[in-house]
Amino acid sequence: MKKLFLIFLLLISSNGFAQLYESIETEAANLLLDLSNHKSLSSTDFEGLKVILKNADSSNELEIKYQVNLQEVDSLQNHLQLFLSEFEKISSDSALVLFNKWYLHFSNTFYNYADEEFFSSNKTKILFFSTSMSCYCTLEMCKKKTIGILNLAKEKNLDYWIVDSYEHNDLQIKYETFFAPSLIVFDSNNNVLYKIEYDEKMITLLTALLNGLIKKG
Repeated sequence: MKKLFLIFLLLISSNGFAQLYESIETEAANLLLDLSNHKSLSSTDFEGLKVILKNADSSNELEIKYQVNLQEVDSLQNHLQLFLSEFEKISSDSALVLFNKWYLHFSNTFYNYADEEFFSSNKTKILFFSTSMSCYCTLEMCKKKTIGILNLAKEKNLDYWIVDSYEHNDLQIKYETFFAPSLIVFDSNNNVLYKIEYDEKMITLLTALLNGLIKKG
């Protein structure tokens, strides 16, 4: 475990900050999946994420490339530390709820950069609208569908972007998708292929669609 962590630190230091957003997103998504699978995690499993955020403080590209300032990164660090202070005192289900809130905080922080990266992708991709503020049922549904999206994207090697529609609703308005959770599938040219709005069978429907697209390809 220590050896793997040292290798991770070396990769971070050698790659600099060229992939800051991607590094945070990948690490956070994997932690969300581990929590959803009820894996036995400890605070040390979040060290990789802490290191990336800590090193981000010294990035010269932070504001220019990622359109994020130091105060916003500090807010993410403080939020993560607050989560970790409670992590080992609570159930895995509660930890998943709280870490999902942190993930949406991260999504909000890097919103402008992620917007540019998502729509510049030349792959089939999924835009998922979650929310950080709503009734309990909607929040639970958003959390479950987030996990479904992460699993599916990982399985099929798809690009995705999870947006907190409570904080950012411009794309919902643009694509007339007004509910959360909802998703839009785009092709490589950013044409809308499919929309699914507030459906319990969202992941099943999406899987069927993607299987059809893959067979056609």
